[in-house]
Amino acid sequence: MSNNDPLKVAFLGLGWWGEVLADAALASGAAEIVGGFARTPATRDGFSAKYGCRGYDSMESLLADPNAETVVIATPNSGHKQQALAAARAGKHIHMEKPMALSVSDAKEIVTACREAGVKLALGQNFRRWPMFRRAKEMIDAGELGTVSLVSAHFSNTLGLTAGKGSDRWDPVENPGGPLYSYTIHLADLLEALFGEIESVDAAAGKVGGPSGTDDAAAGVLRFSSGVVGALTGSYMAAFRVGVLIEGTKATLSLTSGGMPTLQRLEGAMGDAEEIDIGVGMVAGRELANAEQFTDLARCVREGGEPEVGGEQGVRALGVMRAMLLSHAERRAVTMEEILDND
Repeated sequence: MSNNDPLKVAFLGLGWWGEVLADAALASGAAEIVGGFARTPATRDGFSAKYGCRGYDSMESLLADPNAETVVIATPNSGHKQQALAAARAGKHIHMEKPMALSVSDAKEIVTACREAGVKLALGQNFRRWPMFRRAKEMIDAGELGTVSLVSAHFSNTLGLTAGKGSDRWDPVENPGGPLYSYTIHLADLLEALFGEIESVDAAAGKVGGPSGTDDAAAGVLRFSSGVVGALTGSYMAAFRVGVLIEGTKATLSLTSGGMPTLQRLEGAMGDAEEIDIGVGMVAGRELANAEQFTDLARCVREGGEPEVGGEQGVRALGVMRAMLLSHAERRAVTMEEILDND
């Protein structure tokens, strides 16, 4: 195929997020949807009607289709490893949602299989692609914030109250630690993109009475190899909100889902803050980030190179979550070296 041909993608997992990704693939202009598989026939039929594509009756038939170059894996967490290994062995490029797997060793196995098969592996950890966080990276690298000493990152939503008993979100095996695998994992990848590798984690999770079978909140103190100290927090029982606060010797940058970023300079008063107009809010920015994932993967498939967020980044972000869970269970700090070698 030529470099200008759209990437032909097929979907495993056709739920709400599968359709969000399908819309993003089309919005990118770099991908064409050729089909999708879900276990429920009505779901398959609805997807194929909406996107004008084939509805596969099994994962095997999807993987056997030579027209499907790339598989998008948007299924429950426990299925990721088996599906990714099968896709790699079938010679398919892969976009998979986080977490890669339920353990670091399983995630590493996926990376190895993709490397041996010569296929591209991209992870749907897209926060670093959001325009507000792209701007933050530019400002940090340009020295506009000075020397950063402290960062705090938070994500909360209502899933611990609203997802329901049949949801994987409430399953302590599929989704241990409450918000960790759902959203906090995105922030771990974002923080490493901004400040380099996390060295160790000291964390706690709490069950404060929510109806789910998972924890309701989690928090961790992060130490970065660079010396930066971080706080990473998430709640399953609070209003939907994203917030990242970056404190430097020249200025403090605040990025939230509630509006445009603000910058408070060191010499300013407590109430002084400059709004930074980045042109798009969080929701529109997320849509741009989702589409960019497919542009990036299509470029790699057609021209070579590796996705910005690939297997290495996926393993490390999962490792941070696994370190938080182990730290909570054993009430001690856990190094990333330990978790990446032994989980």
